[in-house]
Amino acid sequence: MRWRVTICAACALAWSATALAQKPKPPFAPTTKNAERLRWLDYKMVAGRVVATSKYPAGMNISFGPSIIGGRLHEHLQILILEDQASVQYELEGDGQALSIVLAQDGHFSIIRTRDEPKFAMHFSQPPGEPLSLSVSEGDSEQRLEGDSFWHLYIAEPDLVRRHLIPYLELLRPSWQLAATAWAIEEALVRRARNPRALETDRWDRLVDELASPNFSKRQRAQRELLDIGQVILPFLEGLNPDQLDAEQISRIGGLIETLSVDYEDTTDRIATWLVADRQNWLSLLSRDEQVKRRVAARQLELISGGPIDFDPSADKTTRQAQLEKLRARIKSSREKGARKAGEADKADKNARSVPPPGIER
Repeated sequence: MRWRVTICAACALAWSATALAQKPKPPFAPTTKNAERLRWLDYKMVAGRVVATSKYPAGMNISFGPSIIGGRLHEHLQILILEDQASVQYELEGDGQALSIVLAQDGHFSIIRTRDEPKFAMHFSQPPGEPLSLSVSEGDSEQRLEGDSFWHLYIAEPDLVRRHLIPYLELLRPSWQLAATAWAIEEALVRRARNPRALETDRWDRLVDELASPNFSKRQRAQRELLDIGQVILPFLEGLNPDQLDAEQISRIGGLIETLSVDYEDTTDRIATWLVADRQNWLSLLSRDEQVKRRVAARQLELISGGPIDFDPSADKTTRQAQLEKLRARIKSSREKGARKAGEADKADKNARSVPPPGIER
């Protein structure tokens, strides 16, 4: 009997992965030719952010349209490829519907999908150096998400992201399988938390601090050690707040990111290594239907926070929701307070550096 249960569990896991891999088709999408042209760029997910590169020669600036499809829809695509960047602007509109996919020259990536009847709007935004956001409104209801990466958005609201955002992302790269990868990342996170292995984020933080050391050899050694860690550290480096770094750290970290980003693409193991110490994702997992996941998430949050949290994984849904809202508010307040303190310390440090040492005139 135990053998049969194991087989059924394995079948269930296989079915879940297969179901997630089945991609919903967007009902309002580019024509076949323009969909193929959009894919002239190579799209990758790097530290949970969409990036695009091109093998085509620099200097290409091509516009397709505007054209009229079936006498009803207007479609326009423009692609610009420069030496170190590529940009895309795609527009489709008509019959009270519109779709916009834009990768601007400043790196801002966005997808906007609207419909008049029934009323619907989806706005996805990935501004450079800032959190990603997704809003979906249907009729009078609206849901808003914000996160440091696509994976944060998905773990926060899997169904919303899977239904409304992923179909348009996978227009750009049909082989992506983003939902299946995100599901695998969540499972890997839970496994890692249940069977913890030593986290190196404390060491990574120390090495980043040493990049600001007044000792040149110490800075060099810290940079070499960070580079030797390899691409698994890239999401951590991408997530550092530049407002809390000095010019030396920003320069060296920028060089590390550029070096490590060559041929980099997110994998389950890399992202799980990054997110296992991320508080926001464990907060999201506290709302899962599976009690075992809620228990793991609560325990991991206590580990990260260094103390107990006010959340009962076995309580009824209404009670859990109320506890989760209070917990989110408390963590948000603590984070904002920490950011203010960091800003005040940085301002004080700058003021201190602006005072000349004794014996030196300005």
